[in-house]
Order: sequence, then C-alpha cells, then structure tokens
Amino acid sequence: MVDSSDDPKAGTSKKALAVFRAARPEEFDVMNHNWFHGVTESLAPVKIGEIGGPTPQMGRHQAARVHFYRSVINLVTIWGGLVLVAEVADSPTTDGLNIAGIMMWLPPHVREGAFGIFQVWRSGLLSLLALWKYGPLGFYRIEGVFEANVKAMFAKTLKDIRPTGYTSEECGFVQMIAINPAHAGKGYASALLKHQMDEHFAQFPDKPVILDTTTKQGVHSYEKLGFELLAQTPVDTGTDDGGIKLKADADESVKKLAKETCVQRVMIKVPPGAPSAEVLPDFEP
Repeated sequence: MVDSSDDPKAGTSKKALAVFRAARPEEFDVMNHNWFHGVTESLAPVKIGEIGGPTPQMGRHQAARVHFYRSVINLVTIWGGLVLVAEVADSPTTDGLNIAGIMMWLPPHVREGAFGIFQVWRSGLLSLLALWKYGPLGFYRIEGVFEANVKAMFAKTLKDIRPTGYTSEECGFVQMIAINPAHAGKGYASALLKHQMDEHFAQFPDKPVILDTTTKQGVHSYEKLGFELLAQTPVDTGTDDGGIKLKADADESVKKLAKETCVQRVMIKVPPGAPSAEVLPDFEP
C-alpha cells in the first residue's frame, strides 16, 4: 500500500481536525482492533495496542472477531482496494498516532479477482471455518446470508438507476467504515467518507458510491452525506436489538424487537447532477 501521508492529495478537515491518508501496512494489526464490536454478552471491547507492540490479551471469541476484521483488511488490499484512516493531528498518543476513524474502500472495478478462492485463502478468512472460531455455520451466515443479501439487493436495484443503470462493480464501494470509540460523535468517520467520495467523483464523475448498513443510525448518518435508501430486507442475526446474542429463553417481545431492528439496507449516492434514485419498497429475495 502506498503511504500517502505526505501526498498533497491527502486532505485535512478543519472541522474534524484530522488528516486523511492511506493506512500503512505495519498499522494493520492495530487498526483491526478498532473494527471490533461485540456480538455476545461476554465480549468486551478489545484494547487497542501500539504499533510494533505486544498483542493485547483477548478471549477466544474476541480473538476470532479480531481475526475476521484483520482478514477482511487483508482481502481488500489483495484485491487492490484502499484502507484509509482519519488521523487526529493535534493530540498524538505515545506512539505518535491517534487514529480516529478507518475505512475500507473499493474503487470501481476493483473487486474479487479471477482467483477468488485463492485470494480468500491468502487473506486468512478460510481459517474462520475452524470450530473454535466461527465454524461452518458462522461462516455461512457471513457469506451465504449477509453478503448474499447485499449482492442480491444491489443486482435488483442498481440496474434501474437513471440514466443508464449500473452494476455494483462499476461503483465505488464502502466495504466497511468505523470510528474509534474514543472519538465517537465527533464527525471523523463522516469526514473521512466525504473526503474519499470527493476524490472518487473527481476521478469517476459518472459513477455512484454504494454501501450497506444494518442500523437506522447509519441510514441517518449516510443520508446527511447525500445517500439514498435503495432497498432493505429483514435478516435473522440470532442477536437482540443491541447486537447481543439471543439467549435460548429470550422473551417473545425481545425476539420481535430484534426482528424489527435487524434489517440489512443498501444505499447509493448518485454522481453530482444525476437524477435522484428512487426509494424502493422492502426487498424480497
């Protein structure tokens, strides 16, 4: 990955007081800890380590989740995508860095290559099939349910976007974006995404940007940046409305709220000057 920290194209947000740049490969092991979010009641946030420092102690489930995000970072870079960061410039930590937000981005036509399964193997994702990590069922839910839903919704909706329709491969894609919990609510992730979209539309003025999200909060945040909802579909995540794994004796009201909350959504930001996308009804796979 090219280090663009000294590149004149790297932007600085006066509002967010952050420098936007490509992440350095030696930072990946620390950055993937920023992506962590709990999925069971026993999972606490993973301590963010230091560049070149020891790996923070983690439980088995924590380690599996961190391994997943590290593998996704690997896969994005193998494909030729970008791992970008918002680095706070005015308050560095002891190691000289203060990463507030990170994003994985796939430019148009940068997707899975001809040797897809080999690339997945190189990334480390296949090792999640181990029973002490995600296991076959967990891996299937990621690829066969979540990812399949996203691909199906984009395939059904993008072809009808005016003026000529698109495929998902033609669009810039926000693979993943997250904020360091220590900097939540300060606008760093939004500023990072806006900066990258400006770069995208300067290079690809007629290609949209697409993403998926599972939270209403995410929808509201992306709408402020000009995204429009394309489609949505409920999904059984096996968790409650807060993302915590449902207990076997969970009350029906808890299950009902989870069903209403756990919804996959796909969104689009059309190119400047292009007709608005139509908001479509619930997607039926």
